[in-house]
Amino acid sequence: MIETQQYRFTAPFAGSSRAADRTALAVAAAAAVAFVMVIGTGSSGGPGVADAAIIHHALRAVTPPANQILHTKVVGTQNGVTVAGEVWRETTPPYAGRGIKGPLGHQEEFSDNGTTSFEYDPATNTIYEHPDSSSPPAFTDPVAQVRQELASGQAHVNGTIVIDGASLYKIDLPHGLVGYFDTRSYAARYLDDPQRDGTVVRLRVAAYEYLPMTPSSRDLLSVTAQHPRARIDSNPNDGPAGSVGK
Repeated sequence: MIETQQYRFTAPFAGSSRAADRTALAVAAAAAVAFVMVIGTGSSGGPGVADAAIIHHALRAVTPPANQILHTKVVGTQNGVTVAGEVWRETTPPYAGRGIKGPLGHQEEFSDNGTTSFEYDPATNTIYEHPDSSSPPAFTDPVAQVRQELASGQAHVNGTIVIDGASLYKIDLPHGLVGYFDTRSYAARYLDDPQRDGTVVRLRVAAYEYLPMTPSSRDLLSVTAQHPRARIDSNPNDGPAGSVGK
């Protein structure tokens, strides 16, 4: 469960103490370890070989290759309001990326190139620029936490379910999230995110694709490229009104 500004949805744009954002190689290595671990626990209450294979394939399906731009988008409804989170991000260092999150019509937009963070205020057409020494940059793609928890060796396959005519594996993740994965491609289709008030927000994975490292695709990583006429404010004490950061 990840808290954002006034709503919650899976896989944060903010960083977490669980270090959800790993490199592709680290995740791939974790996948292999997790596969061995879950097979080995079949006789002690853990998932059996078949379930371990499902988890292994699901993890592979959400593990990005190197030298690409990963584009992800999740959409859900909370308290009658549509919320969405969308990220474009490099899959190799410096992991530059741009994110848009929040209720439709009131979304925040920000980016980070590995040394500097940028936040766009549409009300004033201003980009607030601040140094950022975090490595990798603080925010991540909306499925990053799912990758980490699938690799933990503690995920559990809870049968199959049909949603909107699609047959999906239901996988319970160790920190309360539930993922739904296509039974043929193992692609992530939906995520259930439990809230503190006891409700559950169901997020649809509206986009999960890889883009080549072309100049036009690289422009998707940058707030300044998307808003070339915006005013730049580099005062470290300034920021959009009401901003709570990434």
